[in-house]
Amino acid sequence: MIQPAARELVALAAAMRPEWDHDVLSSAFVAAKNAGWTWTRTFSTTARLLTDENASPWDLKRAAASPFRREEPEPGATRRGAALARELLEARTASP
Repeated sequence: MIQPAARELVALAAAMRPEWDHDVLSSAFVAAKNAGWTWTRTFSTTARLLTDENASPWDLKRAAASPFRREEPEPGATRRGAALARELLEARTASP
């Protein structure tokens, strides 16, 4: 019998992808369970995302929320968004 191991999978994700927001990953597991996903499907999808350099835990959360629609962000969208956020925060803290 296959036993769910969400905590262990979050720990693996922390080791493999330290830049990921692991609270989002945990909430994505809850969303997947609420959407009726099996543990096997959740694990398989998470494992695939962990090995995709352009993936994030938000991809799992979006997939669980809307299983029939997969939205692909533009390549580099996450990096550009992070750079813009950093720029805006730096500008905000630099002004009096």
